[in-house]
Amino acid sequence: MDRIEIFTSKKKSVLVLIGSIVFVGLGIWFFLNADSFTGGRIRDPFLIRGIGIASVLFFGLGIYAGIKRLIRSELALIIDPIGLNVNPEKSPTEFIKWNEILGFDEINIKGTRILIIMVKDPEVWIEKEKNALKRQVMQFNLNNYNSPFNIAAAGLKITSNKLKEILNSYLENYGSGIQHAV
Repeated sequence: MDRIEIFTSKKKSVLVLIGSIVFVGLGIWFFLNADSFTGGRIRDPFLIRGIGIASVLFFGLGIYAGIKRLIRSELALIIDPIGLNVNPEKSPTEFIKWNEILGFDEINIKGTRILIIMVKDPEVWIEKEKNALKRQVMQFNLNNYNSPFNIAAAGLKITSNKLKEILNSYLENYGSGIQHAV
């Protein structure tokens, strides 16, 4: 089996970009027209302006991320006979050898299928992470999903089913033989 590199999807990045532009537009509209919102539950123009500003800031980051991904697809996952590298461009500590992977579980959160990478000694992976925010996210994942690692195919150039099929095939060929059914 060869090395497989999976990149982020430009098509899905376009959807993020369009959605972000719409919400930035709505945020600007809320900010500029806050005084005209006299009906409904929220009547305070300062709160409406705050919602507008928050929308512009948050979805402005979405515009930045969407444009960045459109210009250059990011390498999101490397699968090879040695192991699995989740997020290779941002974190070299997330290279997981096949003999350290116990298997894959799947969860569904609001229609998004997420593959959970079950690893031996998950606490060791959290201790190795130098970034405090990332370490907290990994701890949250461990507490809630029994593993610090997960993969959502939603933003990738691959379907969730195909990703699951490839990962299970590599684990079967190169792993320890202990697998969770997905």
